[in-house]
Amino acid sequence: MSDKNSDRMNYPFTVLHWNYRGFTEFPLQQLRGEETDITDIYLKENLISRLPTDIGRLERLESLYLSGNDITELSCEIAKLQCLKCLDVSGNRLKRVPEVIGDVRGLKFLILDDNELTELPLRLNELRGLRYLSVCDNKLRWLPQKPVYNYHHCEFRFWRNTDLKTIPYSLWFHMLRDQQTRSLNIGCLSVPQFQHLLLHGRCRLKLQHNSRVWEVDVECPPHHTNIEERGPTTPPSLLELSMRKTYKIIKDIANKLSEECLSVYSERSYDEENNNDTKNCNGETIVDNNVDINYTSRELKCNVETHRKDRPKAKLKYYAPADVLDEYFDFVPAVLKVDLKTGPVSCCENVKCRKPMFDFVTYEFCLGKIVLIDNIEDVILSAAFCSQSCANVWKGGKTNTIIPWSLSPQYISF
Repeated sequence: MSDKNSDRMNYPFTVLHWNYRGFTEFPLQQLRGEETDITDIYLKENLISRLPTDIGRLERLESLYLSGNDITELSCEIAKLQCLKCLDVSGNRLKRVPEVIGDVRGLKFLILDDNELTELPLRLNELRGLRYLSVCDNKLRWLPQKPVYNYHHCEFRFWRNTDLKTIPYSLWFHMLRDQQTRSLNIGCLSVPQFQHLLLHGRCRLKLQHNSRVWEVDVECPPHHTNIEERGPTTPPSLLELSMRKTYKIIKDIANKLSEECLSVYSERSYDEENNNDTKNCNGETIVDNNVDINYTSRELKCNVETHRKDRPKAKLKYYAPADVLDEYFDFVPAVLKVDLKTGPVSCCENVKCRKPMFDFVTYEFCLGKIVLIDNIEDVILSAAFCSQSCANVWKGGKTNTIIPWSLSPQYISF
């Protein structure tokens, strides 16, 4: 369709070029019943402010380019685009990305540059096929501990978020340690050289150079409402301990299901001979699993039977905790289910522990190095732990770079 007023074509079309047309609404009504034929839509530099609630009608859509519009929020209906591989919403006014973005399992390219995002959804790391994530030129104040599923197969760009003063230790260790960045000026993570106190700061760091001492406030995930300081410690709440244990059970079930299945992103292939199997948008066979979960008062047993002995294996989907919750944990209260589906804010940095953490956390901060093209700079790293004992184990050989800290006065409860 070359123009919004053009006559209906006599043959199916797949790519729509609607850039610079002055659209104020997503022109879904222009498709006139041919929504299932569309694979690519270009709607750059229009005046669109929201996505339609029935966008799921574009069931074969693979690429959606919406840069340079006026969109403030992505609706949860974006999760219905199960064939979507590329989403470009750069240059809008996005303030948040919904957690259901983790349900768009085929997504490979996600471009969120030049918006107003202050945080990223935790479920982004469920996108195992993601190869490019860019959130440059936003207002990010903190980053998830693991924003992408695989650091080595996904390029993650977050430059020029000037409010970003610290990044998780594990993110730095796996992505930026001893590796040169591809940006001449990263435009964030610079260590303040003078007093830098914020109204919204949560942790106050005491920096020292030679004889000069100054304080710096940094942001931590707002989900961590119970931050434990050094000194006499208090145990996590019963709710926190229950959430940790429940999430581990759910994650173990998801891992078990995925281990018994072959991921759709695997390069291995098998003969697919069962005519009753359904196919996804990539033409890959998905076989339903016969899952029998028996609940007892002491344990949760998961008995997974994926294939009969006389039946060839096929490519199968992977499972995430959100899938397991939806299918097998309807009895969990809705308010808890939301947090469990979203997942923990972080996991303990002690590699021998790795407990999930939802609300309760113990922090440590240290200095690391980041290699730019023209120089090497110090950056502030935050490390989250489930307990002070795990923090002490981690600090072992890092005493020279550890930064003393305390809670900002407005977050101290009496």
